[in-house]
Amino acid sequence: MGAVDRALAWDGCFNVRDLGGLETAAGTPTRRGVIVRADNVRRLTPAGWDSALAHGIRRVVDLRFEDEGSGEGATPDSIEVVGISLFGRHDPEIARAFDERVRNGTDIAVEFAVGYIHTLENGSERVAAAVAAVADAPASDGIVVHCAAGKDRTGIVTSLLLGVAGVADDLVAADYAASGPGVEALLRDWIDAAEDDDELALRKRLVQAPEATMVAVLAWLRDSAGGASAYLRHAGLTDGQLEQLQARLVGA
Repeated sequence: MGAVDRALAWDGCFNVRDLGGLETAAGTPTRRGVIVRADNVRRLTPAGWDSALAHGIRRVVDLRFEDEGSGEGATPDSIEVVGISLFGRHDPEIARAFDERVRNGTDIAVEFAVGYIHTLENGSERVAAAVAAVADAPASDGIVVHCAAGKDRTGIVTSLLLGVAGVADDLVAADYAASGPGVEALLRDWIDAAEDDDELALRKRLVQAPEATMVAVLAWLRDSAGGASAYLRHAGLTDGQLEQLQARLVGA
């Protein structure tokens, strides 16, 4: 099942996909309706929330910085929100340095991959906490994992979830790359508001989701950490939690 087939039309969001329907090494597809990846669900309209609730969503795992959602409205009463800042504390200097690397780098896929791998190497406790928030949810709860655009932080976490399920690297990378059009649509006004050509070029680069980025990240996971499950086990997840993820994504 392709990314288009798994796309969900939730009013107010632009980059929403069900993680179900991807073939695993066991030959069975991941289950639909259990985990969704998305851009910021706090932008959902009442109709959008109705769609999310009808899809079974009962837990939201928010990967944004602690103050990134200040001033946003409340979620429906039946929704539990678990906030875990995947990138830790917001540091404007780090953000500016990353922008400069993206602005000047010859290969944007490499620049993104270096940043993601840095998070996996240096923020494993936060990464594990985000994945545990999925593993430990009640079995009947549908879960949405999101950040601001649903590409970077969400891409890191969902790549691990799909890796635990046994989805092949090429399918995980393709799922990551499928975020590109949605992120561009989400940030179109921001892109168009660039004050000069240099800033416009940067913004156009920042919204990309090159498949090669996730290929490189997954290669690092395999070669340096032994794969998604081994990485998460080393980061603190128990065998029981990994089994819960497997059961949630693929079934008993």
